[in-house]
Amino acid sequence: MKTKHFPAVALLALAVAPAAQAEVTFNGFGQVVAGATLDDGSTVSGLSYDDSVSFDPESLFALQATATLGERADAVAQVVARGDEGWDPEFAWAYVRYQFSPSWSVKAGRQRTPYFHYSDYLEVGAAYPFMRVPLGVYNLPYSNYNGVNLIGARNFDKWTLRTQLIYGTVDESQDDLHVEVRDQGGITFEAQYDEWLSLRGSYVVGEASVQVAAADPLIAAVMAASPQAGAALAFDRDDASFLGLSAEINRGGVTVGVELTDIDYGDNYIGGQKAVAVNAAYRAGDWTPYASWSRSRTEADTTALGLLPVPPAHPLYQTVAGLLASQEGDKEFSAVGVRYDVNPNIAVKVDYTHYKSTILAGSDADLVAAGVVFTY
Repeated sequence: MKTKHFPAVALLALAVAPAAQAEVTFNGFGQVVAGATLDDGSTVSGLSYDDSVSFDPESLFALQATATLGERADAVAQVVARGDEGWDPEFAWAYVRYQFSPSWSVKAGRQRTPYFHYSDYLEVGAAYPFMRVPLGVYNLPYSNYNGVNLIGARNFDKWTLRTQLIYGTVDESQDDLHVEVRDQGGITFEAQYDEWLSLRGSYVVGEASVQVAAADPLIAAVMAASPQAGAALAFDRDDASFLGLSAEINRGGVTVGVELTDIDYGDNYIGGQKAVAVNAAYRAGDWTPYASWSRSRTEADTTALGLLPVPPAHPLYQTVAGLLASQEGDKEFSAVGVRYDVNPNIAVKVDYTHYKSTILAGSDADLVAAGVVFTY
């Protein structure tokens, strides 16, 4: 994903900051993953693998620097280079954090949008047993925002409670897709009981715009012929919302989790998406076999079609109907695999994923991937 960012070399400036001004610590993570689909011409939605073995789609390296700015403040910068983006380093995080009290802090700058259960360590493959987070749920074309995040935390008996209040903007480009979210605001609430039960809920709203190069000419043509139908078709400054709920149990080496999301994209041709993920893993010494299943269902908004006269009165009717049909249907991902921990910093993962979709006929695929994940 390409995004507006500072030159990556700026991170190195933290390393040469005078010791009297700031204490700087470095850490990082990464993974080297190879994979391929098993049938000629087959692909898996959300991943750029094909039937030739490739190391690029999921391999990445990240370096994070944290500079202390006094007793209560620090600055965090994280640079990530991803194989599927030509290994061009870019800033994933760049924010300043201030601790008001033991319970409250604020972050300002570029940071992770706390939508999902695994948002805080979305790309840290070493942090979860699976090869990747569930693709049926984790399928948004962005994961960061620019803004502020007010964080409150409190311990109560065996409970640890954490609340995040966010406000900011999103401006991201990926291939022929551009996403912009203005006035994004929301809340995330997390509760952990006795270190074995984790609950999470998120609700975020914003004014969203999405431009897709393949759809833009048709939307422009409909707009010219029927402004009312074109406005209903276009994804331009529409009120959108995200609701996410999750629960995870981690006890006795067994991990079981479920995550639900409901996204309303507003009044446009995309409509909305509901998704669910269920996963389970069992750790026996250094080995952790796992299974994961997720599915997303997209329902197109057909308002624009109802505003167009049926053929032959309107020549674009069938084309618009085809665009709406291409947005509606199910995507399902089933995965099994195993993780082996070489040491506390390195693990090896092997994964088999089956993908099927009702959106495009013949889009089923089988993917095999193996890789090394690490932290340093």
